[in-house]
Amino acid sequence: MRVEDETCEICGKPAKHFLFACFVCDSEECIQKAREQRGGPGGHQKKKWAEQMGKT
Repeated sequence: MRVEDETCEICGKPAKHFLFACFVCDSEECIQKAREQRGGPGGHQKKKWAEQMGKT
């Protein structure tokens, strides 16, 4: 799979990057939205940690 073959998951323009588990274009706004959706830097680990803490 190539990034160039994908579209931005936020706006639909051609993707240029794969960041925060999301294909995004060069727009800073799209990159920021992808970051927020993911939960910020380390968001996937924070979610995993919160789920584990809730089970104990």
